[in-house]
Amino acid sequence: MQYLVASGVPPTQLPPGCHLVAGGEMVSFEEPWSFGDPLIARVDDGADLSVLKSIVGASAFLVEGILEPGTGQAYAIGAHLMRDPEGFKPYAAGVPDVIKNYGCRYIARGGTVTPLAGSFVPDRAVLMEFPAADEAVAFYFSDAYAPLLKIRLRTTDPRFVLMARNGALPDSARQAIAGKLQARR
Repeated sequence: MQYLVASGVPPTQLPPGCHLVAGGEMVSFEEPWSFGDPLIARVDDGADLSVLKSIVGASAFLVEGILEPGTGQAYAIGAHLMRDPEGFKPYAAGVPDVIKNYGCRYIARGGTVTPLAGSFVPDRAVLMEFPAADEAVAFYFSDAYAPLLKIRLRTTDPRFVLMARNGALPDSARQAIAGKLQARR
């Protein structure tokens, strides 16, 4: 099972065998996601993804999946360039115990990343499904996650993007994110 993470690819241009999972409004919590609005698609075995290379401005990679998508209304993409893989290990070991308290399901976690188009290819990618955007925001800014976040920020060139399954993120999530990020500066 694989998932496509792509930016600069309209859902209507997804190749046959790609099934849109999430493509709603997004916000980046860390480093800018400068590759355009992302989407997540479940990819059937044998799907021909070569057409993605011909889409001007597209960035795309595949990541190994571990679960089929569920009914969650918010998805987070963690896409990292690793600076200190050994230093990152406590983060990878500790985060599942924290994130489960926010209804998270990992649909992909740290598997092989395969570049398809564009210049950004993370060393590690994680796809998380949350019941709602507010749970993802509560997790990211929680006291329980704070010490783990410090590890991730120190050991990676991080990207963390929250996106709605479809449509807009709820106002409550947008306002909480804006307030928390502003307070951090």
